[in-house]
Amino acid sequence: MVAPERKRRTPRWAVLCAAFGALLMVTSGSVLIAAEVMSARISGAITQGDLFGEEDDEHYGEDIEGPLTFLLAGLDTRPSRPEEPPRADSVMLLHVPAEMDRGYLISLPRDALVEIPAFPETGYLGGQDRLNSAMFLGARQQAGEELPNLERGFRLLAQTVGQLTGVERFDAGAVIQFEGFVEVVDALGGITVELDEEIYSRHRHPDGSHRPLNPHGEGYLGEQAYYPAGVNELEGWQALDISRQRYGVDGSDFGRQQLQQMVLKAMLEKAVSRDMLTNPVALDRTVQAAGDALVFDGRGNDPIDFAFALRDLRPGQLTQVTLPAENVGEGSAYQGEALLPEALELFSALRHGQLDQFILENPDFVVD
Repeated sequence: MVAPERKRRTPRWAVLCAAFGALLMVTSGSVLIAAEVMSARISGAITQGDLFGEEDDEHYGEDIEGPLTFLLAGLDTRPSRPEEPPRADSVMLLHVPAEMDRGYLISLPRDALVEIPAFPETGYLGGQDRLNSAMFLGARQQAGEELPNLERGFRLLAQTVGQLTGVERFDAGAVIQFEGFVEVVDALGGITVELDEEIYSRHRHPDGSHRPLNPHGEGYLGEQAYYPAGVNELEGWQALDISRQRYGVDGSDFGRQQLQQMVLKAMLEKAVSRDMLTNPVALDRTVQAAGDALVFDGRGNDPIDFAFALRDLRPGQLTQVTLPAENVGEGSAYQGEALLPEALELFSALRHGQLDQFILENPDFVVD
């Protein structure tokens, strides 16, 4: 759906560095070693878009120095309805302190009630809505457009998250479409996760086909895919299915955020594993899938620049963080979620370089 505004030729392994919502880009020091061996035979391109609107960015292309904050969005796009503007099914911040040897992956509740600023590009006048609506309101078609503009949608999402968190400028951003996410997991040969609870899928049959909507009421019909508590080996559609579960999961949206982070971390660990880095065919297959799934904006810096700057960061040094929130309304009157004051304190700690200390004093924010 995104019409790339610019393409740059870069080693295809660098696509791997930008994949998985730009997370692999900053945890792929091991990939640099593989790149030296493979660079003579593997080349390709990564799609880079203008996700922020760079005309007024005075820091465009500056040297990469910490601290850094990235904005990542996963979109629930429907191939059967390409004309439908997507909502952001997953919104995360990746914060890397000044030393650039560790990181915090912070999930923002997609149903968080926020103030979305006015957006003249689409005629939106501003107002309160759920966070995931910012992408929809920015991406929706204007006169003469047949398809949604995801880059424009990301710009409104970035403005909304910036206003919410007080982060004045994000150092990079990425959009990953969940249909491509499935292909990446399959290219990796599947992933392994350990679930704390059993999950019955709301959306899928055991064979992966979609459960039909109940024509006589709410919910879906038919047998459900099942994931037992404990270790699960997942194909792509199963990883996506687990990432989207909310109903019947402990913690509801909070639980879904934990599942999404778990899946992303499992993908990262598999991608930088020795088995992957020593298998050129599997590595090439993975980076091609990642390149098709992702649009990246490094604000004037290539993925390879970030990979070298953050070469000391590994998946095991990512701390997974969720924000406390409470439901507003119940049942059919459900409006969304309100972030609790402690979440705003975390944003303040992030801005002031005190996130390490904040997390130490507030261990309940951390996902084990």
